[in-house]
Amino acid sequence: MQRFLALAAFVPATLAQTYYGCYTEIPARALTGSSVIDYTTMTLADCETHCTDLEFDIWGLEYGGECYCGNALAQGSFPAFATDCTMPCPGDETLATVCGGPNRLSLYGTSAEPPTVTPYPHDPVTETQYEGCWTEVSGGRALAGATAFSLSAMTTADCGAYCLHSGFTWFGLEYGAECYCGGALNVNSTVAVETDCAMPCSGAPAEVCGGSNRLSVWRWVAPVVEGPEVPDEE
Repeated sequence: MQRFLALAAFVPATLAQTYYGCYTEIPARALTGSSVIDYTTMTLADCETHCTDLEFDIWGLEYGGECYCGNALAQGSFPAFATDCTMPCPGDETLATVCGGPNRLSLYGTSAEPPTVTPYPHDPVTETQYEGCWTEVSGGRALAGATAFSLSAMTTADCGAYCLHSGFTWFGLEYGAECYCGGALNVNSTVAVETDCAMPCSGAPAEVCGGSNRLSVWRWVAPVVEGPEVPDEE
């Protein structure tokens, strides 16, 4: 279980272009055009100028001082929780503007419409199934794939969508605000009593998002197709 500090509500600066939101990074880069890194003086305007001068339509700022350009998002990058992008731009003396976060991009572009996202491939599933309350594992994770958190907006549906877009069909919510994804549960995770999972979700107080070292675990499944009723033989 991780504990997260509440961060100031940084807001993106008002630029002439469109702010699309916080997006996930991928290992091979979500934006594969030009890039520039400056952890000392980077600003939103610097990144915009660099990318538009090279005639790129989309630009993103990451980890406080990284600027990436492109004309389309690579497969696997998609909208993340807004609270994933909270690192201030170092060139803004007021520290009031955001330059992404760890593996997260504050994404901008020249179009009024956000870029098309192409999720990683996954099983053809459309429904979620609750699997119960499970323990977190010592020294690792019960679900060791992608992760996300939101101190103010976590819901079961958002966690499920985040994990499915990341290519995972299992997802678990922990400590009210944490979302974990995986292809299967760690073999060292065990079923816990249901009352151990009693923390309300930060974005939906009526929903349950696990507990301390406990996960409310769900799984994406294919819908059950029922065949025609067969009349009883007399």
